[in-house]
Amino acid sequence: MNPVLGAKVLPGETDLALPGPLPFILSRAYSSYRTRTPAPVGVFGPGWKAPFDIRLQIRDEGLILNDSGGRSIHFEPLFPGEISYSRSESFWLARGGVATQHSSQPLSALWQVLPEDVRLSPHAYLAANSLQGPWWILSWPERVPEVDEVLPPEPPAYRVLTGVVDGFGRTLAFHREAAGELAGEITRVTDGAGRRFHLALSTQAQRAEAFRKQRESSLSSPAGPRSVSSSSSAFPDTLPAGTEYGADNGIRLEAVWLTHDPAYPDEQPTAPLARYTYTASGELRAVYDRSGTQVRGFTYDAEHAGRMVAHHYAGRPESRYRYDDTGRVTEQVNPEGLDYRFEYGERRVIITDSLNRREVLYTEGEGGLKRVVKK
Repeated sequence: MNPVLGAKVLPGETDLALPGPLPFILSRAYSSYRTRTPAPVGVFGPGWKAPFDIRLQIRDEGLILNDSGGRSIHFEPLFPGEISYSRSESFWLARGGVATQHSSQPLSALWQVLPEDVRLSPHAYLAANSLQGPWWILSWPERVPEVDEVLPPEPPAYRVLTGVVDGFGRTLAFHREAAGELAGEITRVTDGAGRRFHLALSTQAQRAEAFRKQRESSLSSPAGPRSVSSSSSAFPDTLPAGTEYGADNGIRLEAVWLTHDPAYPDEQPTAPLARYTYTASGELRAVYDRSGTQVRGFTYDAEHAGRMVAHHYAGRPESRYRYDDTGRVTEQVNPEGLDYRFEYGERRVIITDSLNRREVLYTEGEGGLKRVVKK
């Protein structure tokens, strides 16, 4: 819980992490908080973010970085080669366009580990949270231009994560589709050890078709249900274009496969390293590990897509949450622990547990910049 924002939060849960230099680590983080300037919904559905769900919005009045924690961080426009530091968030945002940085710039040494084409490109942006790295490279994915499109095409008004470079110059590359219904989406990853991963994605229409086939198969069995009149409406072919968590194209991550490992070139797994299922509304329902065992489960508000009302770990009871009309959590129920109630005032939050102990947080600021100033 983040009582300051009134948001249900699940910090990063790691589904995949193989050892090695600059490995591909796949994790998920959830927040019910809705920023006013959201990035599009990511591959885990509304409310969820993956480490590669970093997006930079480029506007006339400034830059908005949507990080993997669901926050919107604002910067002034940058000139080519300029670097800006956010004191509140403790990281740098830079723009390419120069071969070297002045020696007085704290990131001058780290700048030199970047590939030359990235350093020289004024269209590339970079983010770092440490003087030792890594750099997150924000650019735009290659795509196949339209037949009647003027070439070369104008850069889009956003940038997405295309790679990570650590302080030793090792790279983690995210490969995005150039054409088709998955254009712009990450479908392949190459990590610092040379391992290659395939990210199997699905559209809402594909999941709906799979649901109907499964339903028809169950009908053919003697013990199967006798009515499927509502099957099409139960799992629609499309999702609403917009949600409280941003625009949604309905594309979701179904599974992650290891397709090549230089250390074991002839021994590849026959099952995915991680697998995911989704509700008819495109929300993350369950997570399965490489053995096919369900390790996580989630439930959402039927009236508010992406608003988590319960979750559980394998073999454990579920924790439940209640919200007020504005989407703030008012109650947290833990069957094997303390329950909590949250009351929100003008500049304070009152937290009361099931033993009737009370804590008061006094706050300043608005939205995602709200901070606790006194307890």
